[in-house]
Amino acid sequence: MPREAFKCYYNPKTKLYRKRIKGITLYDRDEKELKKKYNQVKKEFEASIQVKENVTVAEYAIRWFKLNTGELSNSRQSDYRTAINKRIAPKIGNMQVKEIKPDDLKEIMSDMKDMSYSSQIKTVTALKKIFQSAEDNKLIMRSPCFSLKAGGYESEEKIPLSDKQADILLESVKGTSVYPFIMLGLYTGMRREEILGLCWDSVYLEDTPYISVRRALTFENSRPKVSEELKTKAAYRNIPIPPMLVDCLKTMEHKSKFVLCNILNQPHSLTSFRNMWDIVSRRVVFVEENLALVNKECKKSKRGPKIKRNIDFAVSPHILRHTYITNLILSGMNIKKVQYLAGHKDLRMTLGIYTKLMENKPKDMIDDIKNVFRVKDGVKNI
Repeated sequence: MPREAFKCYYNPKTKLYRKRIKGITLYDRDEKELKKKYNQVKKEFEASIQVKENVTVAEYAIRWFKLNTGELSNSRQSDYRTAINKRIAPKIGNMQVKEIKPDDLKEIMSDMKDMSYSSQIKTVTALKKIFQSAEDNKLIMRSPCFSLKAGGYESEEKIPLSDKQADILLESVKGTSVYPFIMLGLYTGMRREEILGLCWDSVYLEDTPYISVRRALTFENSRPKVSEELKTKAAYRNIPIPPMLVDCLKTMEHKSKFVLCNILNQPHSLTSFRNMWDIVSRRVVFVEENLALVNKECKKSKRGPKIKRNIDFAVSPHILRHTYITNLILSGMNIKKVQYLAGHKDLRMTLGIYTKLMENKPKDMIDDIKNVFRVKDGVKNI
């Protein structure tokens, strides 16, 4: 009797093949590799190597993670790993999956009550996916997560740098290793991982200067991992660069194939990146309990020069990108062009920034209202 043909679903957007078996969804970019995964899981079920009835939450969470996160981005995998290791397992890891009640999960969220919404929603999502999988596999009759919700405070809105603040920041770090990183952030809007993964073969400084975003550098156990697979198709883009950034890049030595590298001319690890960013941190003023900004001086080391703390505003790698996008929008640039240069997959993300930048105070809208209700034929406005 001929074997049944292997059938699976292909998603052209994600370029992933998908196949379900016993409530488990398997993914792979290669159809043959997906078939191997499918056959392996099938053998496990046929050989009764299934999850035992009295499986603990920790055991099942580990199994769920291995089967369902292989094709996710490193950052998303990290979110699930953190949720399981730091929030879920310490609280209910030793309990059996079938014993978990809604109140057990509410205790997890209660311990996170002082955390932000974005932190809480990652744990809620992990719990819902894990217990939904347990339900699909008939380990439990119903997931205990049906009423689980994230709370917490909203993350503080990131405020873009003004032109004056950007000048202060650049002047403060000029001549240091972090200076090119800040220049790239302010004048290309690239994400941190895109800047750290940038190689000289993607930098074009003649004719019409531009940077081609083709790689990203992420961290696995603090070690660098460079990939040519970006988070979305929209992340692949060519960004024209202004003269000040061209001049900056032309003066840099090509010690490595990476535009930014550590002292060994290798791509940055998480530790070396943090050390580089500390150049900025050491120049930020102290904030005393009375909220008075104290402009002090400190020593980098016993032999190092004095460092003046003159950055009295919040700054982070993401704020550099937010500043770039804000400047594009305020310049009046077409919103679709802004979306492309920012590498946003969804226009709604770009429009969200645009909406926040709109002035909605009465004094800023009064002229618009007068124009809407203007009386024609020379009659004066009311």
